[in-house]
Amino acid sequence: MLLLGSGAVCLGIEVGAGILLHVTQSIWVALVVYPVLYFLAFYLLGVMVPSMEEPEGWAILALLVLPISALVVMHLTYSGLDQRAMHARGQEVRATVTDTYWVDQGADPPLFVAELKDPSGRPVPGRVYGEKVKVGQTITVTVDPEGKVPLSTGGRPAGSGKFLGAGIAAGVEILLLAWAAVRGTADRLAEKATAEAERAQEPEDSPA
Repeated sequence: MLLLGSGAVCLGIEVGAGILLHVTQSIWVALVVYPVLYFLAFYLLGVMVPSMEEPEGWAILALLVLPISALVVMHLTYSGLDQRAMHARGQEVRATVTDTYWVDQGADPPLFVAELKDPSGRPVPGRVYGEKVKVGQTITVTVDPEGKVPLSTGGRPAGSGKFLGAGIAAGVEILLLAWAAVRGTADRLAEKATAEAERAQEPEDSPA
C-alpha cells in the first residue's frame, strides 16, 4: 500500500505539474514546481527508508536518480502536451531567417536566436532557439495560431515520443520507490528484531 500510495502521489503531482506548465506556459511556474518536486522525492525516500540518514550503495543512486526521474516525467509531459497541441492546431509555415544573434545567459553558455518572416514578409511570431541557421535560409516551422505554444522547427509534431519517454522515466521512478519500500521494510524489521533481542537480554527483577 505504501508503494501504491507514494507512486500515485508522485506521478500525480508530476503529471499535474506538466499539465499546469502546458496551460500557463510560464517560467515562473516552473521555478516554483522544480524545487517542490526535489523536496517531494527526498522526503519520500526519507520517510520510506529510515537508514537514508546515512545513505550508501543503492541509496545514493536513489537519491540521485529519483529527483531527476520526477523532473523528466514533468518536463516530457509538458513537452508532449505542447506537441499534441501543435499537431492538432499548428500551421506549417515556410519562413525565411531574417536575423540571427547570440543572447548572453550569464554563467550559462550563450544562446543562439533566429528571427523569421513568412512569405508575405510579415514577422513570424516567436523565435527559433539553438538551431544553427543562416540569414536568408528558408526553413519549415510550425506556429500556434492561438499564440499559446512556442513555435517549433519542422512539421507538426505528434508528441508520442515525449510521452513514451515520460512513461520510461515513470517506470524508473516506480522501480526506485519499490526498492525504497522493500529497503524500508527490511530496516524496520531489523530494528524491531534488535529491540526485541535487547529486551530479552535485560535481567528480570528478582522478587524481594
